[in-house]
Amino acid sequence: MEIEQILKQGEGYFTAGNLEAAKGCFQQILESDPNHIEALNNLGVINHAKGNVEGAENYFLKALAIKEGYLDALLNLADLYQNAERWKEAAIQLEKFISINNHDYNVFNQLGLVYLEMDDTVKALPVLKKSLELNPEQKTIKDSLSALTHSTEKPTAPRVISRNRRPTVCIGLPVYNGGNLLSQAIESILSQDFENIQLIISDNCSTDNTEEVCLKYQTMDKRIKYHRLEENLGIEPNFKNVLGLSSAPYFMWASHDDMRERTFITKCLERIEQDPSIALVYPRSKVLDVNSKFIGIANDHINADQDSGVERFRHLIWELGMCNMVFGLYRTKILKRVRTMGKSLFGDTLFLAEIALLLGKIVQIDDVLFVRRLTRNYNYRSHDERYEQLMSLDVSSKWFSEGISLPHCRLAYAHLELVNYLEIENSEKNFLMNDVLKCFKTRYGDKMKYEIDRAIELINNGYFYYTWDKKQSTNWHSGNLRTTDYFHINNLLRHLREALFIFPERTDLKDAYEMCLKKAFSFKAISP
Repeated sequence: MEIEQILKQGEGYFTAGNLEAAKGCFQQILESDPNHIEALNNLGVINHAKGNVEGAENYFLKALAIKEGYLDALLNLADLYQNAERWKEAAIQLEKFISINNHDYNVFNQLGLVYLEMDDTVKALPVLKKSLELNPEQKTIKDSLSALTHSTEKPTAPRVISRNRRPTVCIGLPVYNGGNLLSQAIESILSQDFENIQLIISDNCSTDNTEEVCLKYQTMDKRIKYHRLEENLGIEPNFKNVLGLSSAPYFMWASHDDMRERTFITKCLERIEQDPSIALVYPRSKVLDVNSKFIGIANDHINADQDSGVERFRHLIWELGMCNMVFGLYRTKILKRVRTMGKSLFGDTLFLAEIALLLGKIVQIDDVLFVRRLTRNYNYRSHDERYEQLMSLDVSSKWFSEGISLPHCRLAYAHLELVNYLEIENSEKNFLMNDVLKCFKTRYGDKMKYEIDRAIELINNGYFYYTWDKKQSTNWHSGNLRTTDYFHINNLLRHLREALFIFPERTDLKDAYEMCLKKAFSFKAISP
């Protein structure tokens, strides 16, 4: 493989958050070309992300020894020194940068900040003035200059925006074909009154004008990092991708069709920093229809701020309605411990249940700061149409590939699996599992009944694989099972077994299970 291909592959791994695979690619390049400055620089970035400051510094210095004016390495090295509060060394790298490129106002901002940290107002003033010449629309820089000119006190560091300062909050925006509303979502994030943020956009190989919109905003604000995936991975992997690319202590997801009021981050950050046991903070929500017409204030409060994870969990499963809190502010280190993402079709419900039960408090503040736009069709003509539309949102179609599935039964059973993780007395665990069963039968019983009735009807008609969109089906009356058929029937057995645990009284479900089991035992492989 050519070096450029390996480089591209490594950058792809890095974008997807797979640092080890990316590291392997760049090291492979150095084996062939020890002076490859991009590979050296990229390895420096990876080491810095992993907390290996000395290793990162060595890689950046090697790249600069080969090419003294390598701008990427200069900025990365300055960022490293700045995070380590090695202000003088950071200033030297930034001064080298602007001696080569004096058109990037963000670098002048960063250098001004470093000078202020060094208590060198004399040097900071002309640097910040130059930044304002390059971009006169910077209100924060105007305020900083005013403070420097009329006061002997040094303005606080957050008054100056720096591209390379490690952000306090990272906003991950996964998107696919969202170009028509994306600008409003991006602008609501960039206009937050808390400015030390990074916006990571992961484009799931959009076919509309999404890329054009993202690139436009990226040139306007250096806090934006835009990544375009080479193939559509589906919704859930893209949500994981933006989280994996974040290194900030706080994180929140954004969508292309929702918006935030200007104080969203400030108010949520203020609350979450008051209590280290809080995992997630979210505000109240304003709801708009597809035409941006105001519908009302969402009823999305859940009482999940108790010290007891069991109490939080019980309140959440019984009270959860709209899952607007998914787009609240998280502690990143807690969020990255979640194991249930992608484990069921209604993943946000399960995801929030895991946080409440195992990871921390979920707290709502009174301010109405989130603007939720309902762009999806909620007027279903049938249960099947509802399931088909929900599964179609994930373009990778992994939920269709399951064939005959029972999504709400799977969701209920997944909650039981969560309870099983708890290290509590068996009597308590038994009580909690029964509460889960009671909750799901009460709240989703009609949907689970429909799923089971549909599955039994299909099985009785000889089908063990039948997708919700009706595009793929396999009837077992036609000869012996192929290996793929045997796989599908075993997958169906798992779904039916979970449903039987929830509804042991249904003899028709037990009969359908035994029919599938009998067919599976008669498996005799035939060639494709």
